[in-house]
Order: sequence, then C-alpha cells, then structure tokens
Amino acid sequence: MNRLSIFSRTSLFSRRALPGHLAGAALLLAAAGCTHTPAQLPENARACPEPRPQMCTMDYRPVLGLDKNGDTLGEYSNACSGCAKDGVAYTVPVK
Repeated sequence: MNRLSIFSRTSLFSRRALPGHLAGAALLLAAAGCTHTPAQLPENARACPEPRPQMCTMDYRPVLGLDKNGDTLGEYSNACSGCAKDGVAYTVPVK
C-alpha cells in the first residue's frame, strides 16, 4: 500500500467526513449569532466582565446599570459595584 492511498482514506475532506464538518461549521456560525447587543445602548456603554466581580473598591465614579435589553436598573457608585449586581449587563458613566 502506498502513502497516497493511506492519506486519501483518512483525509479530513473525505466524502464521509465532509458532512460532519459542514454541520459543525454551521453550528458554530449559529452559536456566534446568538450574542445579543441591544440597538438602544449608548455609545459609551461597557459590557460587564465575566466572571462577575466579588469585591469592589469604594471609589466614587457613578454609573448607570443597564440590563441586557438596555433598560436602566439603577445608579451605582462605580462600574464594579454595578456589574456585581444581578441583571446588570452594561454600565454607562453618569456625567
């Protein structure tokens, strides 16, 4: 058996493997489209980090906390304390 026939049988692009790779690529693209960014977010809105903060400093840099739809949940002393609250997905500095 020559090397060419071994590689042609185990190729990633063989007729048997190609449908599985196409399905995997389609699933990946579908999952990438699941992220939701609301259209009404202010330009200076920042997404909260994951994992959520468990401890924050006591500095005062007021922000508005927004939920995933862009609705205001309240005002917080800083972005860290806002993101530590359940439901807050974005913060926007208060001017």
